[in-house]
Amino acid sequence: MGTSGPSKHTLDEILTVFTRDTSGTPLTTSEVADELDATRRVAASNLEELADRGKLGTRTVGANERIWWRPTEQPQTTPDGDESRIERVQFDEFVGAVTDYAIFVLDPDGYVQTWNEGARQLKGYEKDEIVGQHFSTFYTEADREAGVPDRNLAIAADDGRVEDEGWRVQKDGSRFWANITLTSLYDGDDLQGFLKVTRDMTERHEYEQRLREQKERFETLVREVKDYAIFLLDTDGIVQTWNEGARQLKGYDDDEIIGEHFSTFYTEADKEVGRPEQNLEKAHENGRVEDEGERVRKDGSTFWANVIITALHDDDGDLRGFAKVTRDMTERHEYEQRLRDQRDELDELNQINAVIRDIDQVLVSATSREEVEQAVCDRLAASEPFSAAWTAEYTADYEEVTPRASASIDEAYLDAIRTADADTAERTEKGVGATALETGTPQPVQRLQTDCGGEPWREASLAAGYGSALTVPLVYNEAEYGILTVYADSESAFDERKIAVMSELGETISHTISAIRRKEREQTLTALQESTRRLLNTETETEIGDIIVETLTDDAALSDAVVYRFDAAESALEPVSSSFEAESDTNRLASLSAGADSPVWRSFQEGKTQFTESITPETVTGDRRTMLVPLGSYGVLAVTEADQETFEMNAQDLVQLVAATAEAALKRTERERRLQRQNERLDKFASMLAHELRNPVNIGQIYSRQLPNETYPEAVEYVTEAFDRIEEMIDVMLVLTRGREAVGERTPVELGDVAHDAWDDVDAPDAALEVAIDDTIHADKTYVHHLFRNLFDNAVEHGGSDVTVTVGELSTGFYVADDGVGIPPDERETVFREGYTTASETGGTGLGLAFVKELAEVYGWDCQVTESDAGGAQFEFENVTTTESGTD
Repeated sequence: MGTSGPSKHTLDEILTVFTRDTSGTPLTTSEVADELDATRRVAASNLEELADRGKLGTRTVGANERIWWRPTEQPQTTPDGDESRIERVQFDEFVGAVTDYAIFVLDPDGYVQTWNEGARQLKGYEKDEIVGQHFSTFYTEADREAGVPDRNLAIAADDGRVEDEGWRVQKDGSRFWANITLTSLYDGDDLQGFLKVTRDMTERHEYEQRLREQKERFETLVREVKDYAIFLLDTDGIVQTWNEGARQLKGYDDDEIIGEHFSTFYTEADKEVGRPEQNLEKAHENGRVEDEGERVRKDGSTFWANVIITALHDDDGDLRGFAKVTRDMTERHEYEQRLRDQRDELDELNQINAVIRDIDQVLVSATSREEVEQAVCDRLAASEPFSAAWTAEYTADYEEVTPRASASIDEAYLDAIRTADADTAERTEKGVGATALETGTPQPVQRLQTDCGGEPWREASLAAGYGSALTVPLVYNEAEYGILTVYADSESAFDERKIAVMSELGETISHTISAIRRKEREQTLTALQESTRRLLNTETETEIGDIIVETLTDDAALSDAVVYRFDAAESALEPVSSSFEAESDTNRLASLSAGADSPVWRSFQEGKTQFTESITPETVTGDRRTMLVPLGSYGVLAVTEADQETFEMNAQDLVQLVAATAEAALKRTERERRLQRQNERLDKFASMLAHELRNPVNIGQIYSRQLPNETYPEAVEYVTEAFDRIEEMIDVMLVLTRGREAVGERTPVELGDVAHDAWDDVDAPDAALEVAIDDTIHADKTYVHHLFRNLFDNAVEHGGSDVTVTVGELSTGFYVADDGVGIPPDERETVFREGYTTASETGGTGLGLAFVKELAEVYGWDCQVTESDAGGAQFEFENVTTTESGTD
């Protein structure tokens, strides 16, 4: 049949095929396709359409063949009966002309009723010789004795049709291999006979027979071979055949293994990585694949196998299965492996010894831990047995790991190790390192691809091409210095001998680090002793800052240090000392106002040690990392290390120690200043007390002489008020001079009630008080009364006789506000100074607001002046503890 012609033809072109033969002989689909030089599928599609339109007649012949013919044109008025008769005539004409098939009709008993040309040519009988004979004439004697003809008739009668193949006999007694289809013919429920179609299949049958014989000979050959396991697999890898060599080599009998997947012979490790499926895929893609590796017998023992898998295809190129040949190569493999191991062991021994000697020389001359660790990593990574190395240290809880030195390790890999979770990734680098430190023993990972399931470190290891790893603890006299991890490209690279050598190297490294650390500690302690001695003689914060910076940068060998002092007046952190050489660099470290978006300010505000990127000026280059340590309420110490990734634990401890020393020194200087201020206050107290008591005493004297005169009843009131004023001033003086010591026992104080009581003492009938607070605090009621009285007097004095004063609640305290003229921002800190007053001509002493500020500090309150909603002054007190949240 042609396949290269056009894929589509017009219906008229197809009809012309039937008009070329004027005899009207029916054509098969294949014959039409050949005439049109088209595919059989295209021809069949067009023929179906013509049949649907009534242009062609069609019938099914045999099992799956159809014939087509062009009906003779008849008048459209032909009766139905005549149309059926015409179709039967046309069909009979077609059947009679067919030569490729023997097509004839049998009566219900199997006697031949019709005979076509194909039957005559195939079987050799003329029509008058065979019509009326039983169709069993065509069967062999053996088939007739077995009842095959009658059985076929019975099946066709019951099932409608039967298909059979076998030997049939021609007229001259010769035989041919026939494919027959027997179809029952019914008229309603009455069996009318059978249509029998026979086709000569002798050539195909003989070809198949030759193939079977060849296959049997090959299978016999394969079955008897004992030196090789030879068997067939289907396309999915299921065992189909089994020979004696396979039985002896693998230990399975036929009935035990046929039907099982060939991965049964692979190790668990190979099955986990999909090696069986990979071999089938390669064989399918490339035609064959050869592989060597361990295979498993029925009893569980293993042997080293050489395997060849060959893909098998049919004539159309479709995959039919695989042939698999396996040979036991255990002896050869073991011999070759012994040779390789001996050679490799000798080479690696020489290389490792050379590396250890080189490292020992470096350790002798090293002066710092960094130098030791980097030199070890460099030498190990450059040596032939290994491919990379790195060191790291852990936090005390083994939750965080910080790489210190590395060689042939990229930054992305170190990041993967840092982010690994020690709890959930027990076999990752972080978990292995923690285990090494906890147990004090080296921890090998012989197969990184399968032994370690943690993410993302395992992915990074596979991407880097590492095959195995060994993690060695660095411990000396129970002091942990971290771990040393070494990689090799090959799997199982760390045998017992290498582990022992690396363990000894870890001990040597640890001993060297310990000696260096001991020497550094001695030097640092000496420097700290000297700096502590110098700090005892300092008088200013700048002197303290300079000593601290010098100790950290010169004696402790840290990169840079800055001391920030908290200026309460400005509410800002000011850099008072730094290690930067240029004054311009120091100036670049600007002061940090309250609430600034700066890690320095956050560390001070939160009172917590923090780590951040470098805060050094832009002119200072290189990767930096800064440690921020708050100095209590005095400021912040910022220390910068050159290596951005590392801020060693011992360096952290040293900075904390120096910071504690600095805080103590600052506290001492503050205490000394406070004592000095107290002494000055005592001096002021003496002079002020004499001055302030003089007027009230004089008034008392004047009115005391008038007491007997009943015409002046108010005299008693004036005398009482004067002496009350004297008592109040004494209280104020005590707070200003003695601070906390002057305050008596604390009791519950209701702020609203005390405010009303204090307002009753104010001589301002036109002024108004609004109280919007009902909190209760623990304090001395007398001093809280004086606080409100001073604030009320100040409001009346500066806001006018008709001022409105409000006492309200804040989130952590309370406020006293007025609607007067307010206080300018540049005077809001000045008003709290002792002696400061704008009403000296009317008797103002400048002690009232100083008392307010001092009392707030005694109770630990934060006191400040702001602007009220009405534009006047607002005194705010925060960090005030109420009875609802605790005891002050």
